[in-house]
Amino acid sequence: MIKYLRITLISFCFLIVGNINTMAQEIDGIAAVLEDYIILKSTIEGQYQQALASGEPLPADAKCLILDQLLLEKLFLAEAERDSIYVGEDDVNNELERRMGVFINMFGSQEKLEEYYGKSTFELKEEFRADVRQQMLSEKMKGQIFTGLEVTPSEVQTFYEAIPKDSLPFFNAEVEIGQIVVFSKPTFAQKQIAREKAENIRKEILDGSDFGFQALLNSEDPGSANNRGELGWVKRGVFVPDFEAVAFRLKENEVSEVVETEFGFHIIQLQEKKGNRIKARHILITPKTDMTNSLAASDQMREIKTKLEEKTITFQQAVTLNSEDDVSKNNGGLLTNNETGNTFFEMDKLETPIALALDGLEVGDFSKILPFTSQRGKEGYRVIYLKSETPAHKASIETDYSKIKAVAKQNKQLEVMNEWIEDKSKTVYVKLNTNYTGCEALEKWMPKETAKF
Repeated sequence: MIKYLRITLISFCFLIVGNINTMAQEIDGIAAVLEDYIILKSTIEGQYQQALASGEPLPADAKCLILDQLLLEKLFLAEAERDSIYVGEDDVNNELERRMGVFINMFGSQEKLEEYYGKSTFELKEEFRADVRQQMLSEKMKGQIFTGLEVTPSEVQTFYEAIPKDSLPFFNAEVEIGQIVVFSKPTFAQKQIAREKAENIRKEILDGSDFGFQALLNSEDPGSANNRGELGWVKRGVFVPDFEAVAFRLKENEVSEVVETEFGFHIIQLQEKKGNRIKARHILITPKTDMTNSLAASDQMREIKTKLEEKTITFQQAVTLNSEDDVSKNNGGLLTNNETGNTFFEMDKLETPIALALDGLEVGDFSKILPFTSQRGKEGYRVIYLKSETPAHKASIETDYSKIKAVAKQNKQLEVMNEWIEDKSKTVYVKLNTNYTGCEALEKWMPKETAKF
């Protein structure tokens, strides 16, 4: 069974392609070669040091496990190339945007992210582009290997029964929670002020002012303002509908009328268009809200909570009719655990405000009204719903079927992956530095001649 080392990184591995003999002379420290892909000792060392920095204990063969994973990534790439698997530029751009959004949230703001790296988000995207493309190719190849793979109820039962009773996992106490969210909304007058500002900026652009300069000066979109409003190449389905409907109708270099979306008022300029893709930039002006708007949202949330407590409306009805957070609303109001992908949370891993709000609640109860800020920066209020609470217990097929099924599926995937690697290793070209030939984790890569560099 392959041993996987779980390492969380905000970094990317270097990928170097070339002739092994030439590279050996130019670079000191080649760890392995798979087909045309080279893995450097420095890459392994970098990931090892970052794993150490996480504070988690590492196995003695950690570096071997890292190299094993890197070799597997290169194998995916090599096979993706053989199978002519393709990742489009639009998909890469969308993934870069998603990752930048995650990093910005982690750092607290785009400015803090750029300050930390000493580069603009545009420069960071370009620096990471090739690595993201390769990671996406690897994932696409991996997806093909697992296409159609499922586990049947009988397989889940067999997997569970094969676990020694004294080895069954112990699950900590968990809760399943939902939320109803109401955001502060600008008044008509506040929206008119923002619209008028956008109209004035548009007029200056039409009179000859540079669009990029106006974006730097006025745009309130943190993801593009510092890059002169540039949004890059995107395909249909990326933007919100109101924005997209206008952007895709523009002619090259044309500046749109002021467009209203849920984010505010936009001025859009189409730069280029190729088939179903466009390259555009925009300026965003958001309506300014104040305490009056916040109080109105708080009052609305209080009315909803009263109806819930008086049982004149169910949680599901309140979510459908009133909740304004699309992510949780599309999941029936339930919050999703990003670590596990399900809706259960261990109590000690909950956000502190939520954990405090749940204190003293019974299943079916609602929390007090809490301030809330969405990932997109929208502010408002929410009420937390305690749907279920499970005490700490040893795993059983009756109470933990979905979790056991997930592990059974992972185990089946591991078996399929091992078979795939064993099959591909018979034909793929692999060389290992002799420093790594004694690693048990790397035995599956050993049938080929080991390197002497």
